[in-house]
Amino acid sequence: MANPLSLFEHLSILYAEDEASLRKSVAQTLELFFDKVIEAGDGEEALELFFEHNPDILLLDICMPKCDGLKLLKEIRKSHKRVPVIIMSAHAEPTYFQQSIELNICKYLLKPFSKESFLDALKTCAEWMYEWGEGGLIKAGSDLFYDPEGGTLINEGVSFVLTKKERLLFEYLLRQKNRVISFDALEEAIWAGEGGSKEALKALVKELRKKLTKESIENVFGIGYKLVLH
Repeated sequence: MANPLSLFEHLSILYAEDEASLRKSVAQTLELFFDKVIEAGDGEEALELFFEHNPDILLLDICMPKCDGLKLLKEIRKSHKRVPVIIMSAHAEPTYFQQSIELNICKYLLKPFSKESFLDALKTCAEWMYEWGEGGLIKAGSDLFYDPEGGTLINEGVSFVLTKKERLLFEYLLRQKNRVISFDALEEAIWAGEGGSKEALKALVKELRKKLTKESIENVFGIGYKLVLH
């Protein structure tokens, strides 16, 4: 995509943040790219506005009064499985990151953030929308498809149901396709600091490769893994 942010010019975004000054500043930036920016000051208001306006994208803070961002997203995911979401949080703890990943977000943005990192998050969201589309099967490779609803890979016409950890690994790699992801980042995304290790990750990659091809997940020595699909 030449300019990923151009994807947003006819779309709407719901932005939920209880800190008024930050919300005003970020909303001004969002208005440069989105056709419509809907603002909410707490989780309950955000939920009401979501069902009222049906926005295309969500930008949610975790710590908000009345209903926090993760509880809000869990409620939304009951009926809207695929709407793209960027989570913002001052929490660097793996638990929050893990819970967010399990709710199928496209980016976890740590506060405080720079304008550059915020724009990078928006670009990641645009690429996620471009790759994942709206519902149905995702074409992940020349003869490889993925059903995110059922966690099923279809490789050359053969279906494989992924385990929970295989899904976390594959979806994380797929969002960053053809990019190297560090061992530490993958361990944190999958185990959230509980039971993960390089050996456990290696074993998980080995099992996932059986459902793809050995060459699909490249081991970049001493750094991490990369999903290579054509």
